[in-house]
Amino acid sequence: MIEAILGDMCYPKSKALIIPANTKGIMTKGIPARIIKDGLSSISKEAKLITSNNKIEVGGYFTTGPGRLNKRGLKKIYHAVIKVLQSDFTSIYIVRNTLDNIMQKIIEDSQESLAICGLGIEAGNLDQTTIAKITVEICERYEDKIKIKIIDDNVEFIEEAKKHIKRIME
Repeated sequence: MIEAILGDMCYPKSKALIIPANTKGIMTKGIPARIIKDGLSSISKEAKLITSNNKIEVGGYFTTGPGRLNKRGLKKIYHAVIKVLQSDFTSIYIVRNTLDNIMQKIIEDSQESLAICGLGIEAGNLDQTTIAKITVEICERYEDKIKIKIIDDNVEFIEEAKKHIKRIME
């Protein structure tokens, strides 16, 4: 089951969460910054420690604990490394491959539910329509194994995701 919801990623009501990341583990902008605000700085500290001790390439991912978001049922945060630095641009190719790799890992980790935002759409980086289509297509491959929520506060992205979900339901 795939669902698209206009809302706040800090209230995912899911066991796993996928958010955008960079190779340095810096979480001061966009959705990662909001996750830190609600989940406390322990998430950011853990992300920086992981990226400083391990070479995480663009297209890869790393996981952290949920910090205070565990009170909302979250078990693990999967950080999709789609940029070297926060100020860099990313590509549709990177987002597609990274998301597919993380989805495989989430299934391997036997997670029951997942929330994902629009990776790479903040600050006008990637086209929301394209990312919505890619996100739904990849989620569709795994919907029989896990409950998936696409959550974002970007109205255009969520409306596009809903259109693509409706097409696959027909």
